[in-house]
Amino acid sequence: DLDVTVMESPEVLPLSFGADIMNEGDFAQVSCIVRKGDEPLQISWSFHGSSITSDLGIITTAIGSRGSMLIISSVGHKHRGNYTCKAVNSAGVVSQSVELRVNGI
Repeated sequence: DLDVTVMESPEVLPLSFGADIMNEGDFAQVSCIVRKGDEPLQISWSFHGSSITSDLGIITTAIGSRGSMLIISSVGHKHRGNYTCKAVNSAGVVSQSVELRVNGI
């Protein structure tokens, strides 16, 4: 007998900060949820293609085994740009991006 296991690659829900434009000082939060895909999953965030570092004032935290939340407690102009969530498992890699726009630019 031959056992065949089909692995399912991740599928990530669209990202949203919940507002088209944020104001300086606003609290911003976006969740990355992996709707489908075999575990274990590795979920990571990037900002303009680079890893997010703590000196930006951005916090990322896991939501169970299938999600991650990105939090900016006080939005500033340095935070404007593209944020990407990447989900990886043994079957594939998928990413979703969202743009954070800050008032006054």
